[in-house]
Amino acid sequence: MNDKAVIITGASTGIGKAMAFTFAKEGANVILGDINKENGKNAEKEITESGGKAKFIYLDVTEEESVILAINEAKNTFGNIHALINNAGGSSLNDKSITEIDLEEFWRAIKIDLYGTVLCCRYVIPELIKAGGGAIVNMGSIAALRGLKGRDAYTAAKGGVTALSRAIAVEHAANNVRCNVIAPGAVLTDRIKHFIDVDPRVRTAVEKHLLGLPEPEEIAQMALFLASDDSKHVTGATFQIDGGRSAAA
Repeated sequence: MNDKAVIITGASTGIGKAMAFTFAKEGANVILGDINKENGKNAEKEITESGGKAKFIYLDVTEEESVILAINEAKNTFGNIHALINNAGGSSLNDKSITEIDLEEFWRAIKIDLYGTVLCCRYVIPELIKAGGGAIVNMGSIAALRGLKGRDAYTAAKGGVTALSRAIAVEHAANNVRCNVIAPGAVLTDRIKHFIDVDPRVRTAVEKHLLGLPEPEEIAQMALFLASDDSKHVTGATFQIDGGRSAAA
């Protein structure tokens, strides 16, 4: 990834931050896209002070203008863009079954998880093509691959991301643009630790991860593989990292 520019959304904390550090260690020029300016600038400082190359850019993936401005700033900073990691998003404790959920929560999940991915892909793909090709890594979820109680909005959004990723892989293979999905179960971030403490549904799901919960750095290593030339013949695929959760009853 030496000197290749990579946009990572939701990059100021958790999995996104782990990805940013992992890519920077491999020599990438990392664009930290996030709505949290304080955390984003702190992450940029940490990476640059450790010898990496990074730039925080304010990015609200749900707003088209914000996406366009962020991509333009990324190009002005690092030149050609070579990879996009759509990591921004996440589930909410307000998610419920489709018959009970507040529709505002449903649209929140769709807007940030699915629409945000759509906008970033829409405006980054032409840049990847200009660079001679590149890779997109979309964050899915095992929720998109199996039914999970009380997570219908998140399931719908991540199901859309997974299907969209396959379509992009087919649509843009001729442009040397690859698109793959990482589908984690629960990952040991501060956010998930909080969910485990307050939501019995999460605690029950966590217990079904046969090998326990992966660290954010494990997800980051998969993203690195899928964004690099080490996976140059991999596209349209979904990779589960869930500690055996999908195999459990």
